[in-house]
Amino acid sequence: MKTLSIKLLLTLSLLLAVGFARAQEQEADPFTARVKVDSAFARIAPSEDAEAAASLFRDDRVEVVSRSLDGSWFEVRRPGRLTNLGWVFNKMLDWDFLPENLPLGDLVTGLTGPTPLTAAPAFAGYLLEGPSLRERPSFKGAVITAIPPLITIPIIERNQNGTWLHVNYLGYDGWIAGFLVRRLPNLMDIPEAANLPALETIPVVIIPVAIQQAQVDRLRAFTLLHRDLAQVLQNFWWDVFRGAVKPCEPPAAVTEYDYADQDVRELPELQRYTPRLATAIDFLNAAIDPLTICGVLSPDLVGDARDAAINAHIIFDATLEQLVNLEDNIIRGD
Repeated sequence: MKTLSIKLLLTLSLLLAVGFARAQEQEADPFTARVKVDSAFARIAPSEDAEAAASLFRDDRVEVVSRSLDGSWFEVRRPGRLTNLGWVFNKMLDWDFLPENLPLGDLVTGLTGPTPLTAAPAFAGYLLEGPSLRERPSFKGAVITAIPPLITIPIIERNQNGTWLHVNYLGYDGWIAGFLVRRLPNLMDIPEAANLPALETIPVVIIPVAIQQAQVDRLRAFTLLHRDLAQVLQNFWWDVFRGAVKPCEPPAAVTEYDYADQDVRELPELQRYTPRLATAIDFLNAAIDPLTICGVLSPDLVGDARDAAINAHIIFDATLEQLVNLEDNIIRGD
């Protein structure tokens, strides 16, 4: 009995020591990641077309040094080294930190717009939803382009109260609504833009709670249905990726959420959620398309379909979480 107790104490001591060491490691360097795929290239620039600079393998630990323009690539180095390895697509890594806290390390790769950044802004935000980039800080401002959700975007300035943010998306310069960005504890530290018009006042229209709730229920039913389909496709493509032979039974292509102007008047938040849902539906259809081919599919095509289903699932889940918050606000009358 004493021997067993001693062994148990030694085991617990070892576990506590390992846990303490890992906690110290994370505290000392919060921007760390591990490779979660069998192998990956670190490239000289944040692009699949860039030359490979080094190889990484499953469970390799790296320090993350900076992010790309949209945060989809991380510049990494080996622990304790001063020389950077290169850039790795962030989906190949397992990481647990806020990418908006990383410095911007590349101002050029991936540019598509006419107004590139000339210097790296000190601030960035992670987009919870896909906003429209507008010419001025107002929903009346002309739309420059659409921005996808779940990316990190450089922030240059804010308006007077931080409800609008001046950003640069891959060389497109404009304004997005601040509520679409994950909470920024340093929001008011962002420089205020000069020569802004006075803040707009919005007329308040009271919509009965029952009508708003009905709109939320309809949106939730749509999102749940397609979230479950994304889960089915995600599991399906994972099995195929691992070598399973599956029947070829493609579901019908998914159409966008159907709503009209009256629906927006009853639930103005539809304008926030539907761009995100449109992106999720694009991912969902991308996961369905290979099923219409049937036959033997390449590993790359299967992997892309699996990733598309995963992305759709993530967006649908995030939307359901937002609907819970919205429902609480409706009930409280906020």
